[in-house]
Amino acid sequence: MKAEAAAGAARLLAEAWRMGARLQDMPAEIRPKTLADSYRVQERLVAEIAIAPGGWKIGCTSAAARKILKARAPFAGRVIGTRIFASGVILPSSGYAVRGIEGEFAFRLKSALPARKRAYGRAEVAAAVGALHPAIEVVDPRFAEFTKVSLPCVVADLGANGALVLGPAVPRWRTLNLAKVAVRMTVDSQTVGEGTGGAVMGNPIDALVWLANWARTRGGLAAGEIVSTGTCTGFQIAPASCHVVADFGRLGKVAVDFS
Repeated sequence: MKAEAAAGAARLLAEAWRMGARLQDMPAEIRPKTLADSYRVQERLVAEIAIAPGGWKIGCTSAAARKILKARAPFAGRVIGTRIFASGVILPSSGYAVRGIEGEFAFRLKSALPARKRAYGRAEVAAAVGALHPAIEVVDPRFAEFTKVSLPCVVADLGANGALVLGPAVPRWRTLNLAKVAVRMTVDSQTVGEGTGGAVMGNPIDALVWLANWARTRGGLAAGEIVSTGTCTGFQIAPASCHVVADFGRLGKVAVDFS
């Protein structure tokens, strides 16, 4: 993808991001065709938005998510710093037209995992984690029907991230088998999705290892960044006015209201 096309795609997405507009598709002349194209656009989009990223999301870490987006493997997306919220936040439905909701494990890094040639191992990545949080990713793409555009377009669009809501840090999480932790998503007290940490590449920490090794040739991961590892509860659409809770059992809960 030529630099001019990537810049044009980023400008179009940034304008939609700022205005809350929804695109039908990307014009053919600036449409990313490969994931390599997507990441070029994504990098330029972050620069166009001009708000520092606060971390990352990993998309399509579960078979169910890959089926929705017709993906063969996970992908990485930037999370804008001003779109990371604490549990209990009230988000305006007018600003989040899609309101996709996903219950996820999110890690906060206490130390960097910098760029390097040698692959990162599981123990090294786990040691870099400072905290684990129950999380809800709010999926809010800049496309009117994001399942009908190409995967490279979705990835270019920050991986369709709209916001990330974090619950309190989980104490003594290293003693737990995250693969077996059950997660239940409710909307106005009605269960809409259930799953376990095992849906996320076998274990959420393994998704973080995937990202560390994806990023090690692209600048690495920085200390303080949040990484949300993909849905355990499937993908649901929240109504315009509702109370959403992801319940991680002994690990705690995280909630968001749409109004």
